[in-house]
Amino acid sequence: MMNRNPFKNNIQSGLTVISNDFIDRYMVKADGEFVKIYLLLLRLWNQGEYTGPDQLADQLEMTLKDVKRAINYWTNQGLLLPEKEEEAAGDRSADQNVPSKMAVTDDPPSPVVRMIPEKENLTPTDLAASITGTDFERTLYMAEMYIGHPLSQNEVASIYYIDRTLGFDADLLEYLVEHCVTKGKANIRYMEAVAVNWYQNGIDSVKKAKEYSAAYTRNVFPVMKAFGISGRNPAPSELDFIKSWNDMGFDTDILLEACNRTMLQTHQASFPYANRILESWKKSGVRTMADVKSLDENHQLKKAPANSTEGRIRRPADNAFHRFEQRVYDYDDLEARLLDLKRSGEQPR
Repeated sequence: MMNRNPFKNNIQSGLTVISNDFIDRYMVKADGEFVKIYLLLLRLWNQGEYTGPDQLADQLEMTLKDVKRAINYWTNQGLLLPEKEEEAAGDRSADQNVPSKMAVTDDPPSPVVRMIPEKENLTPTDLAASITGTDFERTLYMAEMYIGHPLSQNEVASIYYIDRTLGFDADLLEYLVEHCVTKGKANIRYMEAVAVNWYQNGIDSVKKAKEYSAAYTRNVFPVMKAFGISGRNPAPSELDFIKSWNDMGFDTDILLEACNRTMLQTHQASFPYANRILESWKKSGVRTMADVKSLDENHQLKKAPANSTEGRIRRPADNAFHRFEQRVYDYDDLEARLLDLKRSGEQPR
């Protein structure tokens, strides 16, 4: 344990505040490069200096594609707000000096940071006073029935945060608990993380939650099975790829074909390799497996040389050597002559 402050004073002269919640819940699970990009994005945004992904790529000496992948990851984690939601963020953005428009011209649109509401630090006495005699008592009873044990003080505080601060009504909160428990995640911290993600995505009703959950999990199981992955949930980066493939509008059979070709070529579950296949098909206008077959046939035709004789029937060349008149032999007559010569003792010529 350190007994002194290990940081130099000049490091703290200009501060970018990172919440403990980010460190505990998100940082430990994220790729190191993604964390670097998020921290720089937050620092630039706080100073009103962020102009777009190109700036991040230049400062961190990364490719623009890597930066955009990181931005998509944090958007899907609920920590960044897609540009299309920026106008809806309206007053929040104005108060926090968020640039009104990010300098990005190609897909996916650049996000801006959206702050997660902080938890109220209520004492047990204050929390009990806020709950007693309200409908929230019934909500807690419902949660205990689903989870299967009496709730601790911290668990009650988390549900209170979801109910009061995130604004989940009783129906949405009950669906949240049911949704998590049926997935085998009867952990309040997990439920809170899902609630924050739904909040970030504007989900404020059971109907929206069901639609979001269906879109989020669509094609996950078939893809994982095609890649031979079992016994675990997909990693966040893997989910990002699958969701982006869903957004491309491909049917499941197209995704599975890309996975199968990936396995044949790389002999491993390479999501980036499959992504390159699907991006290529998307640019070529592929919509069905028939389109894939047609694309393959055209590719094979382009590979074959124009003067290739493969598959043709080889015939003798039409020249003077092959134009002589073919002799016709009477083999019975020849055999008789040989026998006569043998009887007479003469040698055949």
